[in-house]
Amino acid sequence: MTEKLNPGGLSATRKKYTPAFKAECVRQVAAGARQTDVARAQGISPALLGRWQREALEKAVPSSAERDEIKQLRAELRRVEMERDILKKVVTIFAQPP
Repeated sequence: MTEKLNPGGLSATRKKYTPAFKAECVRQVAAGARQTDVARAQGISPALLGRWQREALEKAVPSSAERDEIKQLRAELRRVEMERDILKKVVTIFAQPP
């Protein structure tokens, strides 16, 4: 925990949660548990859990640059697989005795 000074000058502690804890809370909600139930059981606010869910969703959804790269890589993979299949056929043709 780290200490922060609030506007009144009094020190206040701020909880820091581990990425594993956040991921587990988000996983529970994704598995079907209600957000408010998970938040209450873990001692956090539903709004904080909602923010963690949005952050997890942003990380899970690829950006437009990543989507473009995935599209380009899939096209290249199709081309390479087609070349491989053609080479396999050529090898079988030339491997046959005359």
